Amino acid sequence: IEDMLNEVMEDTMQVFDFGACKHPDSGDTPNFLTVAGSKCSKHDRGSSVLRHAARTFMHPEIVDDESGVNELLHLLASVSILYVRQKRNIIHPEDVR
Repeated sequence: IEDMLNEVMEDTMQVFDFGACKHPDSGDTPNFLTVAGSKCSKHDRGSSVLRHAARTFMHPEIVDDESGVNELLHLLASVSILYVRQKRNIIHPEDVR
């Protein structure tokens, strides 16, 4: 299982690396770990999860046009961001209502 998880982690890093290149203004802290991270509200992240899940439903081989990376890896990255923000209690201003 550890080998599989390491493989998934290495592959998912492609999505995070793509995001870092696409959004270089993040500085030393990744955008998704900041309180007001762009596109990091629960609504935005949840929408991303649903969008990537819908794209891969019955077609797990589909590749994202912009990054060239499998959509399942984008799904994993989005779910990981939601999880880490919740675990670390990083609350986006839009989520305080």
